[in-house]
Amino acid sequence: MRRKNFLNAIFVAALLALPTMGAAQTILTVSTPEQSATYTLEDLLRLPQTTVLTKNDYVDTAATFQGPRLRTVLEPLNVAPDATLKMVALNDFSSNVPAIDAFDYDVILAVLRDGEQMSVRNKGPIWVIYPMDDHAELQDNSFNGRLVWQLKSIAVE
Repeated sequence: MRRKNFLNAIFVAALLALPTMGAAQTILTVSTPEQSATYTLEDLLRLPQTTVLTKNDYVDTAATFQGPRLRTVLEPLNVAPDATLKMVALNDFSSNVPAIDAFDYDVILAVLRDGEQMSVRNKGPIWVIYPMDDHAELQDNSFNGRLVWQLKSIAVE
């Protein structure tokens, strides 16, 4: 009888631990030569959110993207507008982006598309999105390479 109670107690403890067993996984690292910050999906969702309704060369119709502004993750690290941001994707694709874009436009680190989290297969979990429909100059082809999907890190250079 004692053994059965002991096993039941272990079973209940294991069930109670299930929601907390998997620690939140870092999905973004932002680094400068002096410091760095890491973010989980939950961290990014806790930051003030911006919604951008736009289309680009990689979506067929306008979509609603949501996430924190890029400048929101740069400001705590004191990133200057004249810096260069090396954006790196999960597949190691990289794009050098002028930091001034984050200060001149509401560039977001989109974590939701049309209200849903984006899987890696669907350009997530983070997609750098510019408000292309709001600014004619952003519709230039030079901005397409700055729409980094599957973003994993930003190195300030």
